[in-house]
Amino acid sequence: MTDGVLKPILDLGASESEYTVTVEIPGVDEKNLKIEVEKNIMIIRGEKKQEKEEKKKSYYRLERFYGSFQRTLSLPEDADQDGIKATFKQGVLTVTLPRKALPKSDVRQIAIKTV
Repeated sequence: MTDGVLKPILDLGASESEYTVTVEIPGVDEKNLKIEVEKNIMIIRGEKKQEKEEKKKSYYRLERFYGSFQRTLSLPEDADQDGIKATFKQGVLTVTLPRKALPKSDVRQIAIKTV
């Protein structure tokens, strides 16, 4: 974290049936996360608010950590935006995007002859 901006680690994966986006964001509360999809763009936003208080006989310490992040991803053409699902467990956000079949393209090969 630098200057109140978090830079979480993001992993991307793909299989024949789905894409997976995994974001490590320890200390971020689920209620401070937001995922938005508009057109072919997915935006993952979050905010970390953490307070640590320590009271001892000889001292008192209060530490506050605040930070936010935003990750913007272009979605592949075959991502099914209506089927996106997200889970959050132990500081790891996992977003799955099912893949849909694309119509076959009308591209055809043209033979080249030497003259």
